[in-house]
Amino acid sequence: MPTLQQLRYLLAIADTLNFSRAAEQCHVTQPTLSIQVKELEARLGTKLVERSRTRVLLTPVGAEIARRARIIVAEIDDIRDIARREDPHAMQSLLRMGVVHTVGAYVLSIAMPTLRQSYQQTRIHVREERSEELQGNLADGQYDVILLPEIPVREDFAFHVLVTEPLHLVVPQDHRLAGHKHVQAADLAGETILTMERREGATDDVARLCRDVGAIQASDYVGTTLDTLRQMVAAGMGIALLPALYVRSEVMREELVVAIPLNPPAPTRSICMAWRRSSQRADTYTDFAETISVCLRPWDVDAGR
Repeated sequence: MPTLQQLRYLLAIADTLNFSRAAEQCHVTQPTLSIQVKELEARLGTKLVERSRTRVLLTPVGAEIARRARIIVAEIDDIRDIARREDPHAMQSLLRMGVVHTVGAYVLSIAMPTLRQSYQQTRIHVREERSEELQGNLADGQYDVILLPEIPVREDFAFHVLVTEPLHLVVPQDHRLAGHKHVQAADLAGETILTMERREGATDDVARLCRDVGAIQASDYVGTTLDTLRQMVAAGMGIALLPALYVRSEVMREELVVAIPLNPPAPTRSICMAWRRSSQRADTYTDFAETISVCLRPWDVDAGR
């Protein structure tokens, strides 16, 4: 059977696609790593890695074995970490968190000081990826938890809604609505609304609002990030509905655009933390998520209900 260390070597190659960097990541010499990978291939009786002078690739079989190995290694690490502590429900020493770029910075900038104080023995490693990649990598064991701007529909995931934040209207500084303290949805009639790439969640709410009030959802100009939308608004290409946490972080200090709250019922965005249902630390992750929720409560439209 393969050894756990051989599986770790294979995962390092899968992550780096480079034998030298994989060896550095595993703190071994490159010959040692190469020999162990060859022995792994011999034990399994199949080719796992294709190597040429210009590139390194995993074979289809190698990629599938690496995917399953991630789950095994993650569970082994979890078992070892639990065994090292007297309290089996304590947070692990390393928490691997995946985030979407439209969520991570704005949530963690608020919550991280409290998290560091509350979980002093835990090092939180954060990495940004697309939502679809995050969910796949969580399922494969690359992450312990992920932050998403929507509620996942996968049955193998558990989740906790951290905050339901309102979307604020963002307009150029010389726009007719720029001087308003609050805006009614009906005031958006005839306006061109810029949105993110089409996806479920907040984008659907904005599309519904456009239909209800007679606004125009732009189809020629679509943003890929919240920053892109803000810059498009500043350039006079339209107006946008952006999340309150982003407005707090980026828009308030912007001179070319103005953010205005929408009177209820305004579109909202739910940010959640998800983890594998099979995780042995489900209770701990729930407590961790609740700690974040408390930090975000001032922006939660459901907090007073």
